[in-house]
Amino acid sequence: MIPLFGWLCLVAAFVLSLYGLVAGTLGGVKRNNPLVRSSENAVISVFALILTASVCLLYLILTDRFQVAFVASVSSTSIPLFYKITALWGGQAGSLLFWLLILSALSAVVVAQNRRRHRDMMPWVTVTLQGTLLFFCILLLFTSNPFELLEGIPADGRGLNPLLQNYWMAIHPPILYIGLISVTIPFALSMGTLMAGKLDTSWIPITRRWSLFSWIFLTLGFTLGGVWAYEELGWGGYWAWDPVENASFMPWLGISAFLHSVMITEKKGMLKVWNFTLILLAFELTMFGTFITRSGVVQSVHSFARSSIGVYFVVFLAVSTIFGLFWIAYRSGSLTSEGKLRSFLSREATFLFNNWLFLAICFAVFWGTVFPMVSEAVTGEKITVSAPFFNRVTWPLGALLLVLTGICPLIAWRKASWKNFRRNFLYPVVGGLVSGFASLALGARGFIPLLFFSASGFVAATIFFEFFKGARARQTIRPSNFLVALRDLTFMNKRRYGGFIIHGGVVLVFVGIIASSFFQREEVFTLATGESFSMPPYEFTLEGVEIRQDAEKQEFYGWLRAEKNGHFAGLYSPQIHYHFKQEQQVSEVAINSTLSEDVYVVLSGVDQDAGQVTFRVFHNPMVAFIWAGIGIMVLGGLFVMTRDKKPLSRSRVKERESGVQEAAA
Repeated sequence: MIPLFGWLCLVAAFVLSLYGLVAGTLGGVKRNNPLVRSSENAVISVFALILTASVCLLYLILTDRFQVAFVASVSSTSIPLFYKITALWGGQAGSLLFWLLILSALSAVVVAQNRRRHRDMMPWVTVTLQGTLLFFCILLLFTSNPFELLEGIPADGRGLNPLLQNYWMAIHPPILYIGLISVTIPFALSMGTLMAGKLDTSWIPITRRWSLFSWIFLTLGFTLGGVWAYEELGWGGYWAWDPVENASFMPWLGISAFLHSVMITEKKGMLKVWNFTLILLAFELTMFGTFITRSGVVQSVHSFARSSIGVYFVVFLAVSTIFGLFWIAYRSGSLTSEGKLRSFLSREATFLFNNWLFLAICFAVFWGTVFPMVSEAVTGEKITVSAPFFNRVTWPLGALLLVLTGICPLIAWRKASWKNFRRNFLYPVVGGLVSGFASLALGARGFIPLLFFSASGFVAATIFFEFFKGARARQTIRPSNFLVALRDLTFMNKRRYGGFIIHGGVVLVFVGIIASSFFQREEVFTLATGESFSMPPYEFTLEGVEIRQDAEKQEFYGWLRAEKNGHFAGLYSPQIHYHFKQEQQVSEVAINSTLSEDVYVVLSGVDQDAGQVTFRVFHNPMVAFIWAGIGIMVLGGLFVMTRDKKPLSRSRVKERESGVQEAAA
């Protein structure tokens, strides 16, 4: 009964989405408020139905109802309760249902938020959301029914993929899904604006906040995926330019470009068409990433099995792209810029260059991702594009993007003078030179590392002096302690100084990536018990091996004692697990992480006859800088999203504007 009830909930959600799409369209065309309200209520009802279906599927998993094909494929009687819960998104059908659950929940939030606001565009926002909800209902009903029954009832299920039996997989997929799915909301808001013809700037604040929401969760999502890969896959790295990694990175690039370019629209009334195009691009990249992940057209440790779902996605991608481009083109005559780019030495120009670089990186990643599919379609041979291609293309573009991060706050709007350049760039340039020479003195070699370390110092100095000058300017307006002035300055203009916090995190991320990429060391050695191996300043001694076994798997442990410069530095226990049911072997790495370095040990082979064990040891400098930088970026994004505690008075607004202008000068 429960599988049938869950399936009927999906059918009802499909019917309500279709009804909401029609009712919203008619209500918007005829300006019929009851029909519009009915369409909005349908969004909320769809969420309730999908939530009910999700609870049904989770109940089936927790109670071992193996007559349901999805349950039998991802669960078993022996896996822990924790992993039974995460099995909900551990397969194609369940993850699509979970995807639809998040989409319907976010759609319901948007409807509830705007019951009394933005009434001109809400009919069309609702129509766009209903169309997307309808598409995913179709996928679940016709290609990936999570409640499909087996002809016979197996005694036990296959169990969750061992690679997914990791605590990071309990939080990485939901967070990444929220980031990807929430891109639909800015898309719906922008389409609602265009279809309603309400083309002033009233749509920007709510769209920007939702875009920032997506950006935060995308940042967290693919970072947690990197942490999972670092700890679970045992190859010594955290980012391999895997197609599915790229699929989450590309929408992030599009959203990042929009969050920068929309500032020019608000400040100067420029790039209006461009902003709508960026949101459309981010949405289509999200759908494209979902397509390549779930259709099986690319090979990845993250992807699902090949299925017929790809045809549906191709149709949806085509329809939604045509839909978006039509409305952008149709309204383009009313989206003319109110200002002009007067000089390439201006803040407007740096924002524009910033967008070009984001999109250049996005195009390079896109081309490298789809090239194997294109080559297979054209020549019949799949030519794989590996990490060296992506690195060669993205390193120079990333360096330029990092430098622009430091230049943009220093340069004036409209047109910068050489006097402005000399005054504002002196200390940051000195900071960049000091950073470059310091990294050289510490042993860094090579053009790219020195370039990035120097650029990082330049940007860090820019951020420091922007806070310093702003606080000093604040002190001249309202005398106070420097720290109090710094606090007031930051909270008076959260978007500006929250942006600097984000950029500070970006600097740490670049430093960590460069250090761990260019100065990683790797050694492979084979030891018998009692033997040692040196990897200065470390020496490793194999103290023993241990074999454990239960009904699910066999575990082989290698115990390594580490000494650094003659002092005890830890006991490492890397492992190999062989899972009987899945006939799959996975590594469990041992990592000792500090701010300056990670010592990363993998047990890569066992020769029981010879009594020897083979290890791979990586020395990865400054990986912790990446995780710390991401944390700062996310905190900065959350800070930007927060509102002032109370509205600013007119005098306080003038005071803030005056302080910002003095700080910028």
